[in-house]
Parts: sequence; C-alpha cells; structure tokens
Amino acid sequence: MSATPVRGPVLAAVTTTATVMTGLLAAGCVERLPPLDEVTSLRVELVSPTDPGAADRRLADTVDEAEIRVTALDAQGEVATDVDGPAKVYLQFLGTLSPELGTPLPHATVALAGGVSAPTTIPLPRVFGPTVIWVEDDREGGTYPTGTSPILWFRDPFIADVSTPRDEMALDALSASPLEGKQVTVSASRHGARGRLVVTGTYAQGYTVSDVECADEAGTPPCTTGDYDHMLVFSFSRPRDERGRSIVAGQFIDGFAGGVQEFNGLTEIGFPQSFVTEADPVTVDLARIPPPVVVDQSWFSNLIRFERVESFLVAIEGATVCPLDDDWVTYKQWKLDLGRGCGTPINVITTGVSDFDPTTREGQTLTRVVGVLRPVNIGSFNVWIIFPRDGADLTP
Repeated sequence: MSATPVRGPVLAAVTTTATVMTGLLAAGCVERLPPLDEVTSLRVELVSPTDPGAADRRLADTVDEAEIRVTALDAQGEVATDVDGPAKVYLQFLGTLSPELGTPLPHATVALAGGVSAPTTIPLPRVFGPTVIWVEDDREGGTYPTGTSPILWFRDPFIADVSTPRDEMALDALSASPLEGKQVTVSASRHGARGRLVVTGTYAQGYTVSDVECADEAGTPPCTTGDYDHMLVFSFSRPRDERGRSIVAGQFIDGFAGGVQEFNGLTEIGFPQSFVTEADPVTVDLARIPPPVVVDQSWFSNLIRFERVESFLVAIEGATVCPLDDDWVTYKQWKLDLGRGCGTPINVITTGVSDFDPTTREGQTLTRVVGVLRPVNIGSFNVWIIFPRDGADLTP
C-alpha cells in the first residue's frame, strides 16, 4: 500500500503557530520611550552676504567672509535655552569638510549663549563651487547636533587653483596641493575668452594639460601660459575622452574632473573624466602648445622654480650625459649635468618613446632635450625627471 502525503494538517499547524507568535509579539514587545527633550539640530542663518549667488550666478572671488547666526533647537523646534558655549565651524566644499571633522582645531568657532549666537563673522579662505558653512556642537555629554548654512555659490576651480601651493615659502610648498583630497571639476580657463585647455603630451597612463591664452577668442595660436597652469591627469591607461576617443597632444579639451591627489610631490587628477564636446574629427594643432620653459642651473638654488612648471614642458640645453648608475639599471633613468656636476642632475626617461641610447652617449653634450617635468619630493629628497614625448624632443 502506498503512503499518501499528509500536507493540509501540517500547514494548518504552522499557520496556527505563526498566528499565535504574531499575537504574542504584538502584545508583549511594545516599549514606550519618553519624548526627546535634548538639542536635536542647529539652525544656521546666513546674515551676509545677503545674496549667496546661484548655480548660474557665482559669487566674486573678492567675497572672503560670511556672517552667520546659530540657534540650538530641541525636538519641538524650539530654542534650547540651556545651551551655552562654543560650537565648531567647518567649511564643506568640493566633496569634503575643511578641515576634517574631528581635527583638534576647527576652521572657527561660534559662541552660543542661551541657545543663540550673536551674528559671527567667519573668514572664508579660497573655496570653490557650492559651499556651506557646517556647524557642530560636539561637547562631551551633548547630543552632537549639527547644522549648515544656505549654499554659497563660488566659481569652480581653475588648474592654477589646484596646483598653486598655499605659500611658496612653506615647507610643504613642493609636495602639497591646497585642494588635496577634494573632488574638482575644471571646465574653464583663467585667461577668459581667449583661454583654452590644451593637451601638451600623452603617455601610457595619462596626459598633461595646460591652461593657455591664445592670440584671439577663436583659440588661434600662438598660445602662452603662466606659472602653475599645468596638470597631470592620471587615467591609469591610454587616455580617452568621455566618448571613448583617444586624447592627443595639440587638441583643446573642454575640461576634466576627478580627485586631487599627491604622489610623491606630484599633483595629479585621479579617477578622471575628460570632456571633449567637439564633433569628429577632433582638431589637432601642435602650434597651440606653448614653447617649453628653459631650465638653468640657478633653479637648484630656488626649487620653487621647478614647482611652477610641474607637469609642463621644459627644455634642457647644452647639458652633458652623466655616467649611468643604479637609477638606469633600476628605473631606466639617465642623467644630465647642467653645470653643477652629476650630483645635482636632471633625470630623463626615454625608454619606450625614443630609440635614444644613453649607454653610447656618456660624457657627450646634448644640444637640447625637451620633456614634461615631474618631481619626486619626499621631505628634503628632491629629484626632477623629464619625460620626452617622442624622438623629436631630443637633439643630440
């Protein structure tokens, strides 16, 4: 005799059990909490500027302070009159707080008395894009309420804003960007209507771009450039625009976006997007690229000269090829003596872009070597490396 599956009673038992458990949970797991009677938020009012700007109407660079009034609020939205003491002020722009939340010294403080502050002036350093003033009361034993001001609309950064050190005389002037760790979008030239962003060189893992001023508003060459107008966009592979087209030297681009990072003293844009709206084919004109800056031995006595042209084309003229050393064996870097001896050289990397063989040139004087300048700045250790773009950048 075959067995007959018995399913109905089993399902009914399970259903009954579930119903009982649901009823027990509904009846026995209710906890009533007292209403909140602590500070839950901070209201940050913008007293000035009275016009904070807008996405299509940016504030002038001359706006260097804002005035705010802070009010501590309880759960009912009423003034928490028992709050007295300082609240910390930070600036939130380009994706992060400045300084970082929890650092010993905030950007500024606001004094609360009876839950309200007097109008307080907050100095604004060079900030970019939509910016809010972030206020937090993090005193021990408190509820850590926060609040932000309305958005202040500043312009987006130029290349020079990313690469210019806060202070050329500072100890970190060669190795720190004022916007390190920020997410930036560079979509305009600081040179106005005649300004353009031109690609100066392409490499296996990125490209270099300079902010230039051309002869007219149509971008006609010749184009010139200034200090700190240069950037390396590190794309991890062959550089392409947002439509998948190769980026090449001598083309204009509309801009780029990504994270600002420092790699051994080299300011670069990581995880980038590159924007080129020009229709196919993209116009390329090497005459748009400004002439390289000639390096001389006096730069080694004033190292900021190197920093001003980081990621731009430089030229070494009449230098002597040094004897090859371990840098050649390990890194394929050979060296040029500019007249200070081979202990203070300029390093060069040509492997993969030129058939120039330094092993046959030791002791010889080269007429001219052109390449993009990249540094290695780690404390007091400074090495300057130039990367020629092709064989035409070397004149034996």
